[in-house]
Amino acid sequence: MDEAVTPQLNTSADTEISENILNEFKTFIKIVPANRLNKNLRKMLSDYLFYNMDALPIDFKDLLTDLYWLHELLDEIMENEIGVKLE
Repeated sequence: MDEAVTPQLNTSADTEISENILNEFKTFIKIVPANRLNKNLRKMLSDYLFYNMDALPIDFKDLLTDLYWLHELLDEIMENEIGVKLE
């Protein structure tokens, strides 16, 4: 991602992640294929941009930043699943 885009840090990130959240995340990863979710989110974003490019919300930059980091996470999960580094 462009270095000029500095994500706003999550202040709650310094707190411990509860066991329940970790378990839910593990369940989510097992149930929802990372590749499918990654593709579907990209399709949704493209579709959204196509129909709303003239009226994007004020916080759209935040939305893109969050989606960027989510896609980075999904890429890492997919690399772990298939054992191949994605570029």
